[in-house]
Amino acid sequence: MYCPRLDHFVRLNSNGTIGKCGHMINAKGFDSYEELEHSEWMSNIRDTMENGKWPMECFRCQRSEKAKGESIRTNSIVRHKMLHPVKNDYLIVGGVLDNVCNSACQSCHSGLSTKIGSLESKNYERVNNYELFKKLPRERIIEFDVNGGEPTASKNYKMMLKSLPENVKIVRMNTNGSRMISELEDVLKRNIMVIVTMSLDGIGKVHDYTRWPIKWENYKKTVDAYKDLQKKYKLLQLDFWSTVSCLNIKNLPDIINFAKNKNIPHDWGFLEKPSVLNVRYTNQFTDSMKHMFPGQIAVDQDNTVELEAFIEKQDKLRNIDIRDYFNLGPNFSKKTSANLL
Repeated sequence: MYCPRLDHFVRLNSNGTIGKCGHMINAKGFDSYEELEHSEWMSNIRDTMENGKWPMECFRCQRSEKAKGESIRTNSIVRHKMLHPVKNDYLIVGGVLDNVCNSACQSCHSGLSTKIGSLESKNYERVNNYELFKKLPRERIIEFDVNGGEPTASKNYKMMLKSLPENVKIVRMNTNGSRMISELEDVLKRNIMVIVTMSLDGIGKVHDYTRWPIKWENYKKTVDAYKDLQKKYKLLQLDFWSTVSCLNIKNLPDIINFAKNKNIPHDWGFLEKPSVLNVRYTNQFTDSMKHMFPGQIAVDQDNTVELEAFIEKQDKLRNIDIRDYFNLGPNFSKKTSANLL
């Protein structure tokens, strides 16, 4: 058994350490790349796989392969066959460069958003892995999948783009679609492939609530600007990703249609955390959507009280009111939820 990510992937963690695959369970972090590679922890994982067994850290891939025959590991093997001939000791860098962000998304937290952190406290958590990034073996790096935070709002990300090693072939960027940065075009001019994934979590007011304070009209302009840039550079690839929660499950058909009309590839997945927004719980957002994905939506207990408490807290933090964005009807009571805070 083999996983290329053990030898060819490194992750910058949001706690300021360096680790391996972000898909691992209870993965350890280290202060340097050298410490990671020579650790007893990594040695034990490699030995376990060489003996044809699954390390406990790789349970998610084990479960995925058992259920559908593919996983992050099997997909990495496919990519390995393409990348290894280009550079046999190639390295892909992923993870979090910093948590600078101009959005306070409903499903996010201060560890990945300074916007949320600044709303919660004056002494909020600041993540900065730029110095850690600079100490990586640059001569091996062939691909960057390092994000935030919001990369387009990060000075560190712009500096990283300006200092990309000559051997880099691919840059991947996840963005909330609030803006573009000129540094991306400079990368494209170097004949480096750039893959931009834009988060698409709602249309109109649903977007404005889930991705507050980014406005839908501004988001659409950014999408069109990327489309125009794509006409100039064939190495620019665009796609949409939607994180589906109870807040936007009713909006999913419109989201799919928007992506289709823009002729941009689109994929989506159900949100896991915070669990209160998981579509498996029954509430007024999910109850009428059972037919869409039978056995996956509104199959667990009613969590209306907990959900309203969560929304009350989120709205108070952002100084907004969900009822200005959604037609919730008379059954939604923020008065009930306020008593739980």
